[in-house]
Amino acid sequence: MKKFVTASMSALAMAWMVAGNPAAAEAKTLGIVALLANDALNIAVIDGATDAAKKAGWDVKVTDTQANADQANAAMRNFAVQKVDAIFVLAFASSSIGAGLAAANDAGIPVATWGGEIVPGIVVTTSGRTVGDDSAKFLLEQVGDKADILAMTFHPGKLCIDRGDAFDAAVKGKDGLNITYNEVTVPGQVQNGNAMTQAWLTAHPAGGDRKLAIWSCWDEPMQGGVAALRQAGRDDVITVSINGSPQGVDLVKNGDMTATVWQPAFAEGQAVFQAILDSIAAGKDWKPKVIEIPGIVVTKDNVDKFLAEHPSGE
Repeated sequence: MKKFVTASMSALAMAWMVAGNPAAAEAKTLGIVALLANDALNIAVIDGATDAAKKAGWDVKVTDTQANADQANAAMRNFAVQKVDAIFVLAFASSSIGAGLAAANDAGIPVATWGGEIVPGIVVTTSGRTVGDDSAKFLLEQVGDKADILAMTFHPGKLCIDRGDAFDAAVKGKDGLNITYNEVTVPGQVQNGNAMTQAWLTAHPAGGDRKLAIWSCWDEPMQGGVAALRQAGRDDVITVSINGSPQGVDLVKNGDMTATVWQPAFAEGQAVFQAILDSIAAGKDWKPKVIEIPGIVVTKDNVDKFLAEHPSGE
């Protein structure tokens, strides 16, 4: 009898708490599908979206796909079955998440992407083109019109596709540039960046009459590249990457990397979640939008100023 009374009192207390707290009964959920949940930029955008969601009273669930499109589609289908209130997909091309998008659309769940394309069912996305333009412009300012360049690309990731398109547009028609393209393997992007840089350095010894440079569509392969340069005792190669991760900024500050273009991922995550809220409020009147927040080219000349203004990387 005592156990029955205790259980009944607990049930009544729980019912009172839910009734007295509408947010507890009506908490909404944001499902996040990450390209690489341990990547610095993914972490920053997840943190930004989570910060905005928590302030709005939402719960957040994150699935790491390890850059696998099949896993991304499966995660979206699982979120659709769970009936989350919105799905946020990081860095996959919209064309590669068709099955997951269809499941979300069938369930009436709005989908946002970070670095995707606007297609039916996607209410908001971001663009990685601007930071790609900035990185390529800076690199070409350093090497001029006669150089050998190693370009480390990654086509499963939509952000890297946009950045790569910007790089390709910048070097197009420049006959004095010799570009070696290498596709990065994920997982293992740091080690892969190291290996491809070692091979490229062997084919491009120091002392020639051409400028040498490495461009990477994000910081982690360049971390491996920088390690390869250290191992080879080479300081004659200009190195430019994108993201502005804490590790990348440290490499710039220490003089190991020439530049990284910081992308304001935390702010992008916040802005995307706000757009999700706005789209839900607007309903059929919502017009899909592309969010584009300018980045910063971080070099030895402005790294201290950058760190003072962005002490936590946000």
